[in-house]
Amino acid sequence: MAKLFGKEYTRQELLKKTGNLSQVTGLKEYTFNSGRAKGVDAIDVNAGNLQFTVLKSRCLDIGQASFRGYPIGYLSKSGLRAPAYFREKKGIGYLDSFYGGLLTTCGLNNIGNDCIVDGREYGVHGEIANIPAEKVSVTEYWDEDELFFEISGIVRHSRFYAEDLVLKRKISTKLGSSKINISDTIENRDFARIPMMLLYHINLGFPFLDSQSELIFPKLKKSWARTPSAEKGLTTFKEFIEPVDGIEEECFYHEYDLPDKQARICLFNPQLGENGMGVYLKYNTEQLPVFVEWKMMRSREYVCGFAPATNYVTGRKVALEKNEFSYIESMEEKHFEIEIGITEDRLSD
Repeated sequence: MAKLFGKEYTRQELLKKTGNLSQVTGLKEYTFNSGRAKGVDAIDVNAGNLQFTVLKSRCLDIGQASFRGYPIGYLSKSGLRAPAYFREKKGIGYLDSFYGGLLTTCGLNNIGNDCIVDGREYGVHGEIANIPAEKVSVTEYWDEDELFFEISGIVRHSRFYAEDLVLKRKISTKLGSSKINISDTIENRDFARIPMMLLYHINLGFPFLDSQSELIFPKLKKSWARTPSAEKGLTTFKEFIEPVDGIEEECFYHEYDLPDKQARICLFNPQLGENGMGVYLKYNTEQLPVFVEWKMMRSREYVCGFAPATNYVTGRKVALEKNEFSYIESMEEKHFEIEIGITEDRLSD
């Protein structure tokens, strides 16, 4: 059954009550036509309570998202920009086009710090978030009384005399759902074994993030600060405060004790909705063994980031020196799956 407006409906009931299903649900494709977002192709998904925008021109990442009208993701003051404005690929030029949104994909040849390796410059978090998707398929279909939505496509991360990686992505949900499933496959189409780095930059903002919010983790094995500035926050990494002008970011690494390798992290606001509401991330720690918490309490940059990754975010150069890289063999495919959803129950520690 498809749940909509607090009730469950069969396919026949919904069709009888509407002349066109786009009255209450569905997919809408369009292109932004002004400002720095001009030329960005996008797809709006209306799954009832859950609504979000997939950015075809930016790696099939997810921009704005909401649940029952409550915004989920953080949107930065950089704003949405077309890939044409991503001119400075080196250094920290990535920040000029960091829109945030619910999901920004990072990699595939660098995550974390910018660096130079063998004369080639690698910018912060790589380039893939600014590469448009190809062969995009947009589908909605009924399976008995459930209406499903799927968006799929490929993103080519390739360069002459360098890597030839292809990201194949599928984003799916259904009418009445409170979750988004993202299934990725990365294929090495070259004839050489190469280093590969992937990070899912999930950015959560107000009102899910507020001073009364808390992070709920599975059983933690170890936590440590990524930078010296975060050392002072090791005892309060689960807690949040009101925005502070000029405060520094804090980033932490977390490891879990999970025999089944299924991690579920939640940002929960007990004062949201009737009985509290949270955003959770579910993923497999074998696929993504590193987890970074990004805690930024600065005014206007008030955001909590979930960032599961294949490697530490020290940059390509350090990863190579410390042999911390994840390699992908010639013609090999690596699979990654994450689930982002809303819960109205406080998930247990």
